[in-house]
Amino acid sequence: MSAVSKLDVGRPVRTGANLTPMIDMTFLLVVFFVLVSRITAVEQVPMELPVPRDPAAGAADDAPRIVVNLVHDDRPDRRRATLEQRDFDLDVTGIAALETEVRRRLLESPELQVNLRADRRLPYATVSPVLDALGRSGRGTDRTDGVRVNLVVIDESLATREEDA
Repeated sequence: MSAVSKLDVGRPVRTGANLTPMIDMTFLLVVFFVLVSRITAVEQVPMELPVPRDPAAGAADDAPRIVVNLVHDDRPDRRRATLEQRDFDLDVTGIAALETEVRRRLLESPELQVNLRADRRLPYATVSPVLDALGRSGRGTDRTDGVRVNLVVIDESLATREEDA
């Protein structure tokens, strides 16, 4: 026997989507976003972040500076740091010699800025000891706040334009 009753005979068959699961999912999404927005609001700490200036509009900084380059090589034993054409090995003695040289220059010129240029292919385990040594190089100088090391990066949009030219 069919499942059609005598009352349904002659009436058009009602077809439609069951909206209950869609309403449930919408409600769950609303609850999720309300909770997440409250969590992120709690984790935000009010800060005044620096506003980047347009490099073309800003004047060149005339402060004295040194640039420490970390050079990549496929062989880890040939990786090195350079400071004005002088090479330093990236072992304990080479990093200590680099720290001593930077400290000597900081004693000569206390307002000296230290810039670090590291090849992006270098692992952080190679960069970290040099960064620590540069930070320690301010000890024994007039800098009570330590040495601020600026990490030099290449703007990808500028790099691709230079490669295309």
